[in-house]
Amino acid sequence: MNARSPIYRQIQDFIRSGIAAGHFAPGDRLPSEFELARQFGTTRATVARAFQELGFEGLVTRRVGSGTYVSDRQHDTVDTGAIAGFEERASASGSTVSYELLDFSRAVAGPRAAAMLQVEPGAAVYRMQRLRHVDGRIAVEDRYLPEGIGDAIQPQWLGEQAVQHMFRDHLGLRISRIDNIVRATLATPLLAQRLMVERGSALLVREHVIFDLQNRPVLAGDTVYPNEFNIHYTLRASV
Repeated sequence: MNARSPIYRQIQDFIRSGIAAGHFAPGDRLPSEFELARQFGTTRATVARAFQELGFEGLVTRRVGSGTYVSDRQHDTVDTGAIAGFEERASASGSTVSYELLDFSRAVAGPRAAAMLQVEPGAAVYRMQRLRHVDGRIAVEDRYLPEGIGDAIQPQWLGEQAVQHMFRDHLGLRISRIDNIVRATLATPLLAQRLMVERGSALLVREHVIFDLQNRPVLAGDTVYPNEFNIHYTLRASV
């Protein structure tokens, strides 16, 4: 460790090197904020900053009332050379995926949803909110669908299937591309409750728009992940 680097960086280097050397294995509980603050002669706020940035990287995960643990390093992998849903990738890696439908109802498109779905603000759309459970971890889906597609969907499908499977198996829709934007945010009280994390915890948001073969948006919105997840992109050069 470089003693001239900021203390929060020294703490991060200490944890990274411990993970690399096998001193901290996936699932292990890390030293507490108090213990690290005493060890490095700093404040708990500095340690919290170090943990927060490590959380954004997917190396550690915070558990309410329990502590900070080494992540199991599960990834939501996005391969830009292939159209594949999260569920297909997770299943291929041996994970179990299930859903809990929170709401599926008509709504009025606000400016953001309207822009993503390429409809007029105030147009009728459907809003779908559900929890995605992956091997005990939770992500929150908050998505919008055009009115015509929402009319054709039966709510029970949303408690059973990935959206892409539903499009293919029930509606005969084929997907041409998925546009993704990944950004960071902090847990609001509602997201903290749904994800079972502390308020203000670091979260990842994957904003996405799914297009059919006619280049029409058929679904748009966000999936919010706690820091147990990290999103890995595979980029391929065109040939």
